[in-house]
Amino acid sequence: MNNVVGKMLIVMQLVFSLLFMCFAGAVYTFQGQWRTKALAQEALVEEKEKQYDDAVAARNRETMQLTAIAEAAETERGNLNAQLEAAETQAATDQALHAAVSLERDKALADSEVASAEAAARIVEANALNKEVRSQQLRISALVADVQSVENDLLDKTGKLASAVEIEEQHLSELGRMKDLLRLNDIDPGQMVVGPVPAKVEKVDGKIRGTRRNTARTAELAEISIGSDDKVYANQLLTVYRKDKYICTARVVEVFPDVAICLVIEKTRQGNIQKGDDVTTKL
Repeated sequence: MNNVVGKMLIVMQLVFSLLFMCFAGAVYTFQGQWRTKALAQEALVEEKEKQYDDAVAARNRETMQLTAIAEAAETERGNLNAQLEAAETQAATDQALHAAVSLERDKALADSEVASAEAAARIVEANALNKEVRSQQLRISALVADVQSVENDLLDKTGKLASAVEIEEQHLSELGRMKDLLRLNDIDPGQMVVGPVPAKVEKVDGKIRGTRRNTARTAELAEISIGSDDKVYANQLLTVYRKDKYICTARVVEVFPDVAICLVIEKTRQGNIQKGDDVTTKL
């Protein structure tokens, strides 16, 4: 009996030992799982706190942005209100200006009508003046033709006069030669030399300004740049030259204060006269 009870006690002790070992293993296992869960929960809490902090910071940033946007919108609204007021003021000014421009336009239209009437009158007057101008131009052309004809006639007569003077000079020269012959033969010609004693010739230099032949083209006339103001006188003999080349001798046939007309003595010609050639009263 005692053995049975002892065996039962031993079996029970063994069973309780096994149960204790099982409870100890379960407790150890639960303790490990709890620590892992606790660490996981702590990490989750830290993550949640970080997310919360990030959310708070984001909310603060968003709040600041919204505040700035609201302030900007308020400023923009103020600017728009100011622009609206300015636009209303400008619209009122434009309306007043439009009214003034309309009045000015009406006045300009009236002035334009008056100006058109005046322009029509001016056109009529201009046409009359144009007719008068054309008439005067025709008259001037006729006068120019008359002047040209007179100039040609004068040039022709001047050439004839110069030729006559040259012939007279030849006759006088021949007469002088005859008088010399009479004196050589002890014959008194019985008369004095006709004409004034030639004045002392002063040296004056000038230029050929142009040449022209008479209508018959029998004589050549030259215009020189010196005249009576330079002591040039009618029938005076002048020498025409170019650099060191002698061209001819010319006789003064007409004198003006600052110009003179000369007749070329053909028998003295050694070249053609050109504009710009030099002329002198005395070499």
